[in-house]
Amino acid sequence: MEQRKTKIQTLVICSVMVALSVALSFFTLWEMPMGGSVTPASMLPILLIGVMYGSRWGLGSAFVYSLFQLFQALIKGNVFVYCQTAWAIIICVLFDYIVPFGVLGLSGLFRKLSVGKWKHFGIYLGMTACVFVRFLCHFLTGITIWGQWDDGVWGGIIYSISYNGTYLLPDFLIAVAVGVLLIENKAFQRLWK
Repeated sequence: MEQRKTKIQTLVICSVMVALSVALSFFTLWEMPMGGSVTPASMLPILLIGVMYGSRWGLGSAFVYSLFQLFQALIKGNVFVYCQTAWAIIICVLFDYIVPFGVLGLSGLFRKLSVGKWKHFGIYLGMTACVFVRFLCHFLTGITIWGQWDDGVWGGIIYSISYNGTYLLPDFLIAVAVGVLLIENKAFQRLWK
């Protein structure tokens, strides 16, 4: 009975965290013309699920969040109009939505790793690695799909790095700054330990 209660409690907390990520994703500080935006730490609740409850809960929650991101892009209508083939649509769905947002749930892979006085080194490493994989996914679609708009001024690689770095780096820095404030807070630590 206690184990069932714990699972239900975890499910409720994960649901609230996904809802928080969704809500935060609506508050854009700035938005790029063909997708991507800087938000007030919308990635952080998903990253924290992976840290607090592990990869299984993290991946499930992140997958739900990735579906929301895909749905939001479909409503805005600024994505698939640029995909000219079925393969482009498949690559876009997988590597602009499902995989990059889904991988955020793996943030807790290194959560027990500490280095000297840095007790939470593994948490920050996991968060950074997940966002880097997200960047690599967007970078891949930037080269294969979105690079057609570089007008020959830049190569596809530089175009993709510049475009995706413009929004993802600030978004990551905001998430990490808020994450550090939470993770280093004793009251918050009691919630997830």
